Amino acid sequence: MTTAALLLAMQVAAAPVAATSETASEWMVGAAVAQSVDLFQSTSGRAYAVQTIGWARELTRDLTFGPIRGRFAWGVEATPIFAQFTPATIYGAGFAPIVWRWNFPPKRRWSAYAELSMGGLWTSDPIPEKTSRGNFSAHWGGGVRLRPRGANAVVLAYRFQHFSNGNQLGSNPGVNSHVLLVGWSHRS
Repeated sequence: MTTAALLLAMQVAAAPVAATSETASEWMVGAAVAQSVDLFQSTSGRAYAVQTIGWARELTRDLTFGPIRGRFAWGVEATPIFAQFTPATIYGAGFAPIVWRWNFPPKRRWSAYAELSMGGLWTSDPIPEKTSRGNFSAHWGGGVRLRPRGANAVVLAYRFQHFSNGNQLGSNPGVNSHVLLVGWSHRS
């Protein structure tokens, strides 16, 4: 089962619950660097950085799917800063109205999550070249929250990021990248 299908199944199967102290909201702020790769006919040789701000709310209490336990959260994420440095300087911003996050049961000093996101990216010049300035974006990945002080945590995450024109121009060249993110999380 693919990651998207698994997360969709969790969304459909999970009954939302009223906000209680058992579910949490989370703000996450991060900065990331990325390097594009030649994978699935994408354009390689790009280096860029992003800054992200996101919010998510757990919609379920603890769920179990076979050996997988955790809580399903739905969120949004803004990318107010997108800056490509190689091969040309291009700036932009993005927004993802769909961020599905699976919060695994927390450990004493850390907790892990997996996520899938879908949204858009708007840039000063087309990415890749000869396409459009508006692209669809998606990422999947995961991270850990290191909990040195209660509700506040340092976040270390990996994302496989994709953006492309969604075949709006008769062809669909895109950019696939490995993204390393460092940030801060506050859960309440």
